[in-house]
Amino acid sequence: MYGTLQTKANFAMTRQTSVISVFNNKGGVGKTTLSFHLGHALADMGKKTLFVDLDPQCNLSIYALSANMIEELWLAEDEFIDSGFDQSTTKLGTDQFKALIASPRSIHFLLKPTEEGTGELSDLPPPIEIAKNLDLIPGRLTMHMYEDRISHRLLNVRRGPFGLQ
Repeated sequence: MYGTLQTKANFAMTRQTSVISVFNNKGGVGKTTLSFHLGHALADMGKKTLFVDLDPQCNLSIYALSANMIEELWLAEDEFIDSGFDQSTTKLGTDQFKALIASPRSIHFLLKPTEEGTGELSDLPPPIEIAKNLDLIPGRLTMHMYEDRISHRLLNVRRGPFGLQ
């Protein structure tokens, strides 16, 4: 039941952190509404809760944040998303980049180095605090770019040097 290397005590310790994912390909079935209210309910119960808005429509972020906050967040990231992460980081300079990631950033910004195949961030910005025990890593309308790039990369790995196997 616990696996060969995992004792009952270790199993109990690992259960302290839970991940709840809400996924369905069909639109309009209430995924965002369910997630929003479930997250608030868990936070109200004293559970530390983190929303990660991976939906390219980013409705969860739109529900949780003001339009001005979203616009300000995305404007600061635009060059990184549009022109490339490494180039934009170099252009900005180390001190200004550290200042940029000292404040919350979108999930696409965080995943952009992975999308480009250049690595990952060594320091992560904080999430946005929505309420007590409830934080958000906001989405971004450009998240479809990440999905497209990663799916093409995986398809090319599957094809291998001699085509689909």
